[in-house]
Amino acid sequence: MLRLCLILAALALPAAANAQAADTAAMAAQAEAMHKLDWMHGKWRGEARMQMPGAGERVVTHTERVGTMLDGTIAVIEGKSFGPDGKVPFNAFAVVSFDARTRSYAMQSYTGGRSGSFPMTVTERGYAWEIPAGPNAKVRYKAVFDGTTWTETGDFAADGQPPRPFFKMTLTRIGDSDWPGAGGVARD
Repeated sequence: MLRLCLILAALALPAAANAQAADTAAMAAQAEAMHKLDWMHGKWRGEARMQMPGAGERVVTHTERVGTMLDGTIAVIEGKSFGPDGKVPFNAFAVVSFDARTRSYAMQSYTGGRSGSFPMTVTERGYAWEIPAGPNAKVRYKAVFDGTTWTETGDFAADGQPPRPFFKMTLTRIGDSDWPGAGGVARD
């Protein structure tokens, strides 16, 4: 029995090793597709305005930092807002990826104890994505980059009602960023 287990384990090793081999064609397609988001790379700062039900408008200083990982096959994004009192009312992290098989983008988003993976449409100078917001409702985000300014808007859309704008950020690129690559653990 021990001998049979050893033989089966030895036969499984090549299959396991093959399962870990890189799919270089998929990686090349992913990296190429992610170039549409190159305009986002770096550090950004500006203003965000939010209007929530039952509350007045809230204006914050908003920042974004964007970089790539895994040889440019994914983009990582951190959004962080600062209130007038210096507190952080909003902090989010996202990973944008491209599936070479389905030829589609997705955003994996994390904020405020919530997370999810959402389909994303990417253009040469922008993107759009949606989050389900209850029965027959969704939150829709749309971003455009005009060459100097990154503007993103958010609308709440419920069936049978006109979209209700609740979010707008207007950011200017303030510099390059070596994030997330900087500070990685070295081999030695």
